[in-house]
Amino acid sequence: MSTKKSIQLKTNDGYYFPLFNLSGLRSSITPFFGGDLKLDQHHYALEPTTEVDLYNNIFSRNVVFKIDGSLYFLNGQTALQQQDELTYEADLLYQRVVRNNQLLKLDVISYIPLDANLELHEIKITNQASRSFQLEVTTAIPIYARSADNLRDHRHVTSLLNQIEVVDHGILVEPTLSFDERGHQKNDTIYSVFAASESLTPRGYIPVLDDYIKGGSLHFPKGLSKLSPLGTVVNGYEAIGAIGFNEITLKPGETITLYLSIGIHQSKNQAILDAKRYLNVSNFYDGLEKSVNFFQNYVSGLKFETTDCETSKQLSWVVLQPMLRRYFGNSYLPHHDYGHGGRGWRDLWQDLLSLIMMNDDSVIDLLYNNFQGVRIDGSNATIIGDKPGEFKADRNMITRVWSDHGAWPLLTTKMYIDETGKIDLLLKKQYYFMDQFTHYTKKTRLYQKNIQTDLKGKPYQGTILEHLLLQNLVGHHNIGDHGFVRLEDADWNDGLDMAHDKGETIAFTHMYASNLELLANMISKLEIDEIEIFKDLALLLEETPNLSHFFDSVAQFSGVTIKMKKNDLVEILKNLASQRISHLHEHAFFNERYQSYFNNDGVDVDSENTMNLTGQTMALLSQTASPTQAGFIASKTRDLLFNEQIGGYKLNSNYNQVLTNMGRAYGFAYGHKENGAVFSHMAVMYAYGLYQYNLVSYGRETFMSLLKRAQSSESKVFLGIPEYFNDRGVGMYTYLTGSASWMLKLIRTEVFGIQMDYGKLRLSPKLKKEDFINHQASITTYLFNELRKVTYHNKKSLDFGFYRIESIQVNGKSVQNEFTQIDGDIEVILDEIL
Repeated sequence: MSTKKSIQLKTNDGYYFPLFNLSGLRSSITPFFGGDLKLDQHHYALEPTTEVDLYNNIFSRNVVFKIDGSLYFLNGQTALQQQDELTYEADLLYQRVVRNNQLLKLDVISYIPLDANLELHEIKITNQASRSFQLEVTTAIPIYARSADNLRDHRHVTSLLNQIEVVDHGILVEPTLSFDERGHQKNDTIYSVFAASESLTPRGYIPVLDDYIKGGSLHFPKGLSKLSPLGTVVNGYEAIGAIGFNEITLKPGETITLYLSIGIHQSKNQAILDAKRYLNVSNFYDGLEKSVNFFQNYVSGLKFETTDCETSKQLSWVVLQPMLRRYFGNSYLPHHDYGHGGRGWRDLWQDLLSLIMMNDDSVIDLLYNNFQGVRIDGSNATIIGDKPGEFKADRNMITRVWSDHGAWPLLTTKMYIDETGKIDLLLKKQYYFMDQFTHYTKKTRLYQKNIQTDLKGKPYQGTILEHLLLQNLVGHHNIGDHGFVRLEDADWNDGLDMAHDKGETIAFTHMYASNLELLANMISKLEIDEIEIFKDLALLLEETPNLSHFFDSVAQFSGVTIKMKKNDLVEILKNLASQRISHLHEHAFFNERYQSYFNNDGVDVDSENTMNLTGQTMALLSQTASPTQAGFIASKTRDLLFNEQIGGYKLNSNYNQVLTNMGRAYGFAYGHKENGAVFSHMAVMYAYGLYQYNLVSYGRETFMSLLKRAQSSESKVFLGIPEYFNDRGVGMYTYLTGSASWMLKLIRTEVFGIQMDYGKLRLSPKLKKEDFINHQASITTYLFNELRKVTYHNKKSLDFGFYRIESIQVNGKSVQNEFTQIDGDIEVILDEIL
């Protein structure tokens, strides 16, 4: 099944596409060659771009074609090209743009090779006229060559640092220093533009942006003839990669090819060698083939054939999305114009869900290292750097506590144990994060290391189980006036950040209660009689725990440990969970749905006619709602929040006011971002919860509404699924979204019924008849470390609830529906329930 996507464009609809390699080079590129290219926050080859720059492509990649005295641009931003026809194509992982008019055809393939920090472009220029014309080609790529900080901080001053050198077929920029938030540092990075063609010969170079513009503009350059020779060195100016080629005569139907590179390098020699290696047809396509094969191989690790061809293809791109977020973080695409790279704490655990499904070799190390971000008071670092074990209090060094953060690690850990059966992971020891913050970040102290030490200064290690108990017990006991978890500075919804004093999240009260029950179950599976924990943690297991006393105690952490009988610990955790779930049932379920939040005045934010999706999602996802409650929730939520035309379930009702006692989210216009948009992540988790209660029709409608809206041209989503759909049903913040991992987990686990439990597999499909293509639906996925295909056969077109598994075959032999290993693909025959 092809993953290639191709559309016809008549207007600029704001599409963009990510390109990257594992070395860290990251690019955003549009059909009009806007976007940027960077290694990180402080090393941009092209000027950093945001959403509005998607419609202003002139300060990015361009090539000028002077045809019989008239100018045509690669990006199409001339008056002569407004009626051009565009074909926009992308695959794993390249972009292709074909631009046509009566005079010329421009066919451009762009990608980043796996083994060089270059963005490569092959540009084919074809004469489509009935006559010959004179053609003069000049590349025109402004070279930004500095930190994103300098866009509005010493933009001119940092241009004075530039050392620009003309080399054979290229222009290099090596700033002397870098000025950014890190201070003044000697620069060690070179930026480059190179171009080469078998049909064209360089006639000169324009290394200075002012000289290229020469009193005109980037739209109307007047300096195309102001050429400098090979060997020119210019210091202290804005740079441009303008390489002028000799004029040629291009005959009707004739095509010439130009190869272009933009790069970021550690040395001049590397820059020259990399460009020479790739700027020819043979190596360009060899690199392209290797790149395509790499990404195709990656997404083949999880493949679905379901519903229809378009949906199956779309899901292959969803498979790639968690990998994109792993390498782009939350900062390096046009909509994601905040922070300095890295991912948040929640992102870290969500993205691992996908890596576990993909059988990624790095999963166990990533999972283990992540726990080092937990503080000894149960809070955690909120921003994770690029290196394993690199943690920060926050992206702006302003610490905050998200009340949900402690809940997510357990879900990911349980999935790893279910897939592998390796429950002994719980007994492996890991360090804790230490910084200036104590008392759930309410107080500060002096510190020397980022690793928690005891009173003697010795680094302390506790088991992974201890880390999980700590975060979930603190989260569970951190309750407000109504007996629900305190909202603190926000929960999953980052925009609920103004209810610090009296805010409560009923939504995540469900998850912490469920987690304690799950921990009890996991501990009972351990083949040991006693559980070792640090002494202070036992304070949270007392009948009436005092969090303040606990925080005071761990602020002077002794490192002393004790041992508890396993069965006693299990019983305590079960009782805590049961009591809290009963409290939820009795005091949080009204009007056929769950409450979600109390605001900073201690008042329920919702009335009879308003609702927040988060409270319903977490009740179902945590399976704390009763089956009867779940049925009411499904019906009521659909009545109040569902709108298929814009993608499905809105995050909340319209409160028609700015709720300053709740958070900044309610300052957003309704239908945007965290104020009532169709937020994919929460909607997919809601669908997951519905499936867990066998409310399959509701669940399928929920996630299919998202997928189908993303497929619509009106959504302006090119590939995959976006973070959210706004009030017009337009997809926003594409590619980088935690909903991708949850979409894959939902379809794999619940829809296709790949139910793993402590290393054992049982098939329990919840496929509706619409999920089958020609009576078949299949999933290719890793099972017991091997890639296997599971195919369900539904010859009678039976709907969910009307079929059963009649037989299962592996290699032509009938097998039972419980597996600890599989030595072939699986064929499952469905038949009527007897």
